[in-house]
Amino acid sequence: MSTSADQYRPMNGVDAQFTGQDQRRHPRYALSLPGRFMRQDKLDYPCRLIDISVESAAMTTPVPLRVGEKLIVYLTHLGGLEGSVVRLFPGSFAMTISGTQRKLDKLAMQLPRLAALAETPEDEARLYPRVSADEAALIILPDGNTMVCPLHDISLSGAAIVMPARPPLGSQIMVDKRRAVVVRHHERGIAVDFVSEGDSVPAAFSTALRHQSST
Repeated sequence: MSTSADQYRPMNGVDAQFTGQDQRRHPRYALSLPGRFMRQDKLDYPCRLIDISVESAAMTTPVPLRVGEKLIVYLTHLGGLEGSVVRLFPGSFAMTISGTQRKLDKLAMQLPRLAALAETPEDEARLYPRVSADEAALIILPDGNTMVCPLHDISLSGAAIVMPARPPLGSQIMVDKRRAVVVRHHERGIAVDFVSEGDSVPAAFSTALRHQSST
């Protein structure tokens, strides 16, 4: 049985937009990463990566788009990408990727590493170690409502939160004072990836790590 990613995976459709010698110059990697994109209205919207090469990417989104739209996309672990929409699919789209040669070379180095991690079991594929967190965090939901919820575990890249609410996948929340994107629902709550804002270390992670080291 095919997965939702398989249903929307426009491998041939994306490649069909490119002609000439550059059509298959770069390999394509299947990567499921949460993200946001900004349109010309300067507002940001949720998306999730399906697959990507140095030249183009395919993503899911609930937001209707138009072919030719210029987007700035932020993807967890990959950072910002710029490009234009070249093809539309049910619930998803394909875009070209543009940028300086230095930025494209960096992307070419990042993709194989992330793809290798994605092929390992979930508990082994984390870019950063998870530690148990015996504390709570202030959560601000997309609608502005707040609640204090226990943290199940936390790392430098994300956290699992015990909570009754289930914000939609791809929506953005605040965990204490840090922005995060909802990437998964589980039976006790949600899992989030933190939105990179420099090299600051979340206070909850530092506290949890100190607690684990002392036990």
